[in-house]
Amino acid sequence: MSLYESSPTQIVDDNEQYSLILDPVAEASFEDDGFATSEIAFEETDDNYAVVDARDVDESDVDDSSAVTLKEKINIKAESIWVSMPNGEQLHMRHLQPMPSDTDSFSSEPPKRVFMLHGEVECGRIFYHDSGKGLAYHFAQQGYEVFVADLGGRGRSLGCDEAPSSLTVHDIVTDAIPRLLRAATQHCSSPLDESISSAASYLKAAPVAPTIWVAHGFGGVLLSAAWARMNDDERTATQMMFFSTRRKLQAKKRIANAVVNAFCHPLAAKLVNWYGAFPAAQLRLGSADENTQWFDVYTDWISNDNWCDAEDGFDYQAALKANPIPPTLHFATAADSLYSGAADVRAFINELGCHDARMIVANTIGNTKRKYDHLSLLLDPAAVNDVFKDATDWLHEQAVVNNVFMAETVFDDSSFVDASSESEQSVEKDNFDLPFEYSSVDDELPSNKNDHSMALSLAG
Repeated sequence: MSLYESSPTQIVDDNEQYSLILDPVAEASFEDDGFATSEIAFEETDDNYAVVDARDVDESDVDDSSAVTLKEKINIKAESIWVSMPNGEQLHMRHLQPMPSDTDSFSSEPPKRVFMLHGEVECGRIFYHDSGKGLAYHFAQQGYEVFVADLGGRGRSLGCDEAPSSLTVHDIVTDAIPRLLRAATQHCSSPLDESISSAASYLKAAPVAPTIWVAHGFGGVLLSAAWARMNDDERTATQMMFFSTRRKLQAKKRIANAVVNAFCHPLAAKLVNWYGAFPAAQLRLGSADENTQWFDVYTDWISNDNWCDAEDGFDYQAALKANPIPPTLHFATAADSLYSGAADVRAFINELGCHDARMIVANTIGNTKRKYDHLSLLLDPAAVNDVFKDATDWLHEQAVVNNVFMAETVFDDSSFVDASSESEQSVEKDNFDLPFEYSSVDDELPSNKNDHSMALSLAG
């Protein structure tokens, strides 16, 4: 079934937020998006699943410790979801759902959900390729249910007519990201079989919030800023994972200083305003142009010590100090000091409050002399066996720690009450603008445009 033959499902949640689900989307495309397509096969089936057959995978490319075994066939159902914004744009999310090969392997517990957000001048395809490659499919193969977002004006998002999105950074942080997370939470996976018990079907149909938030590049800054402004009910993440995420560019190398000086030069702002956007695609820096307001905020955030909202002055550093993010795995690179240098990543860690942080500095790629940069962390085929494996190993480790912690505190929750009380008192004392409430009333939008594939970013 092709994209244009799919039947849309309209959903309006409790917050009167409208979203459109196109289910299924099973048409494969094999354009060059930065992934090699020869190692994992993709094929259509009558059930509209993306089927990754382990018999078609070279055994040398699969690590023995991976949850994917060479004797299993892994079915991953792929669909697209569109979430409406007040300005008329429809933000796209790619939903990947692992499907057991038989009902015997069906678990009564819903799978953990992962939310992924791309970086600047990128789209969500930094995380996946329809052939079954990428971090999103890797997580799906491990049993996670994955939602990959496209922000406005890129990927399969609608409503911009090939122009940059009109959403400001403030709009993305305070509205777009919470909407996408709500849509992922409210999206109920269909039961696999009518013969499944009613209890299991109920668990599958109940809303499940994404508890693992993943971001690349500037997407990690936006996701952290959104966390800072959310109320406790919206902060559903129990783990985060940031790839090449840094805010202020602090590297002392000549090239880093040159980039900061070039971006922050008044002439650059005049040229961007004259053009009407930051022309990343024309400059071959990425797959999507960014609007002028984004450029102003980006240059401010990468060059200033203070991290404040451009529209209402909200102090993100102070808010994150009072409400730090959950345990987070940060990936940096030894070779790419401009986009993912260890010093910049470490400085960003310090801005996120007192949290359980671990930083991995990736160096050589596999057994080669090549070195990881901010893009190859997600795009190089060898990343499956080292970077992706480090990511899943850390998630498994966190799951064990959480299980032990819950077992020790199940009979005494006074510590949670005390911690919550102290956090609320701190917020009230320092006059942080928390909690931040969201409300919207959206109408169904008739706009549409043809689906098209976006090239992957050359700069994260």
